[in-house]
Amino acid sequence: MSTKPACVNIPLVVKNLSFLLIILLFSGCSSSKKTIIADSLDATPVITGSVIDAAAFQKGGTLVLGAFKPGPGAAADDETDRLSLAIVKGIKETLPDDAAHFTLVPDDQKDSDCFLDGYIEDYGRKGHMVHLSVDGEIWLQSSGEKIFSFQTAIMIDLKTQNPKTIAYQIGIAIAHFIGSHMQEG
Repeated sequence: MSTKPACVNIPLVVKNLSFLLIILLFSGCSSSKKTIIADSLDATPVITGSVIDAAAFQKGGTLVLGAFKPGPGAAADDETDRLSLAIVKGIKETLPDDAAHFTLVPDDQKDSDCFLDGYIEDYGRKGHMVHLSVDGEIWLQSSGEKIFSFQTAIMIDLKTQNPKTIAYQIGIAIAHFIGSHMQEG
């Protein structure tokens, strides 16, 4: 029994290789979010972001915290609502000590200076791992101008972590991140 030797069309491979490399490059570099793997009970989420309007942000004022709404990669369900409440709770319990320039007020207050608009952009399970991606902004109520933004992404191992606990830690980390930028100005 004879077998044919395998032939490779080199020009075709080279032509398609550049296309494949471009796809690999874009897929690896398409997200600016750094994903942290929560592998222990004290995993601290890393928050990134920036001050967009330093003068308005440093002025502070009254701040309304809205619920973190589900984004395109998260279902609008009870579990996402629980995560949203845990994030808001972490912010509420931490922000007053970290960012004295902001005074938290109930979300039904119409004449607040600023509001925090947040999203659970992605929340999905694959086996025992959960991916959670959160981002948000602080806006001026009077003009609708964005003055601050933040984001984080984290992988949660369900064998060692509880997503609600991680969401609460994300809220604390967001409050610390806001506070660290208040102290810079």
